[in-house]
Amino acid sequence: MNKSLSAIFFSVLFLCSSLAAHADKNSNAPQQENKWITEVRNYKHAFLIKETGMTEAQQKEFIPLYTEMEDKVYSTNREARNLEQQLSSSQEEANDENYASVATALSQVKEKEAEIENHYFELFSKILSKKQMFLLKRAENRFSIEMLNHNKRSKSSKAPNN
Repeated sequence: MNKSLSAIFFSVLFLCSSLAAHADKNSNAPQQENKWITEVRNYKHAFLIKETGMTEAQQKEFIPLYTEMEDKVYSTNREARNLEQQLSSSQEEANDENYASVATALSQVKEKEAEIENHYFELFSKILSKKQMFLLKRAENRFSIEMLNHNKRSKSSKAPNN
């Protein structure tokens, strides 16, 4: 779950930042971004449900937990990005201690994600069968690939013709 979930969130974050960059500055870009994130999550949840063959009872237990896990992973990544942004945009000269502190925080993101995912993996295993757990992992990977391919197609269709 670690690599696939990281890829998913980085894909979603990248796509969200692209959306925000292209949004009209006078519009309600944060609301558009939140709407987009919700739409992607809903699509992802539907994808996972379909790929694992979850029953309605399983869905009712699984989706809130999965959303909670996604929120925690997103928050972990956001905190690290905020530290990086603060250091990058600081008007004061950063010293080695500042760089080391932020670099350590950034390198610990994957470890924190793994801790979160392992915790939820245990919870998911109480809801889903062993086969569904396998299918969940495979579906997460497929979703990541689908998101990355979508992003590539989107970029290539916007590229100017030479």
